[in-house]
Order: sequence, then C-alpha cells, then structure tokens
Amino acid sequence: GILVAVDPVDKISAANDSKVQNDISGAGRASEAYATVHSGFYPATLAELVTAGELKRAPTAPSGYNAYAVTMIPNPCTGGTTCTDIIISGQLKAKRYTSVNTPFWRYESSTGKSCAVLTAATACP
Repeated sequence: GILVAVDPVDKISAANDSKVQNDISGAGRASEAYATVHSGFYPATLAELVTAGELKRAPTAPSGYNAYAVTMIPNPCTGGTTCTDIIISGQLKAKRYTSVNTPFWRYESSTGKSCAVLTAATACP
C-alpha cells in the first residue's frame, strides 16, 4: 500500500490560515462597504467596522497567531473622514505558505486585492 505522511500540526495550521484569510478578506469587504457610506474614506480600526454595523464583531486571529494588523493611510487619520486607504494583514503558518516565504495574508484597499506576501509591509503583486 501507499503510505501518506500527514502532518497533524500543519493540518491545524492550514485550517487556522483559512480563518485568517476569511477574516481579513471579510474585513476588507466590510471596509469597502464602510468607505461607500463615508464618502470614500476608510475606518481607522476594525472596531469601527463593528460600530458602523459593517461587521457583527471584530475578527480575531487564531490562538497562537499574532493579532491582525491594521495600517491606516495616512497615519494617523480619522476613520470615515481622513483615512484614504486601509491595509489589514495577518500571519500564516501552514507549510504551503511558510515554505515559499509568504507567511502573511494582506488586504489592501488601494488595489482591492488580498494576497499572500513575505512581510505584512509587502505590497500585493
């Protein structure tokens, strides 16, 4: 028979990475909805998306992962009135990402893209 090696830790990481991707992509969509209502200006925090009713609750990273990072542009800015862009990023841990040096998932409002990148500061290709 064929013996397939299954790495249980990597399976858990892959499931957690899916949560990270869904959370950040969802927060990105909520940010776009927020900007539509606020004359094209973005929130300064994920909590503002909850207050505005765009999200039921602010997403949180899986246990053992770094907290999601929100970068406002310009920084500082006031949500809904001066934030012209938002970047949301989170850590990835599954081997499919770490083995190819893309250990972060990132959403950027300037391009509307979500992607896997080397650092939280790396722009989507």
